[in-house]
Amino acid sequence: MHILNSRTYFIPSSSLRSEVSGWDQLKSGDTVVLLTSDRRNPRFTGRVDEISQDGRYLWLIQNNGAGRRLFHRVEGYTTFLDSRD
Repeated sequence: MHILNSRTYFIPSSSLRSEVSGWDQLKSGDTVVLLTSDRRNPRFTGRVDEISQDGRYLWLIQNNGAGRRLFHRVEGYTTFLDSRD
């Protein structure tokens, strides 16, 4: 079974819990999936390294050796907490 995200990306429902409405709900070490409307890089997965106090910025240690990357909430990411934790 797949869930059709509002941005029309298929997400396997068996591997995801629920959408996170704010990054301030996450904690370091959580495994997340970030979806974006960017057709070149529509999905980022990894482990949360740090989150700003106001929940606007998130440092993600990306899977597959892609390195650490900073994300800004206003860029419109849809965030899912991975249930495999």
